[in-house]
Amino acid sequence: MNKNFFEELLNKKKITRYKLCKITGISSGGLTDLLNKKVKNPRIDTLLKIAKALDLTNDEFAELCGYRKDDKNGI
Repeated sequence: MNKNFFEELLNKKKITRYKLCKITGISSGGLTDLLNKKVKNPRIDTLLKIAKALDLTNDEFAELCGYRKDDKNGI
């Protein structure tokens, strides 16, 4: 997960990490582990909960997951 992009999204959407955890049902520790890449393969339903809570576009969701549309290698 792209941590810098995630923080930018939270600021843009005016949502705190605490509020995101409450909306999604993801624990604070779980979110921290996800952001610090302690979770190697996060569950898709977890990522979708975050995307839905932040009302992300497909491009934003892809970038959050570490993919950039302008990157020829896909990451």
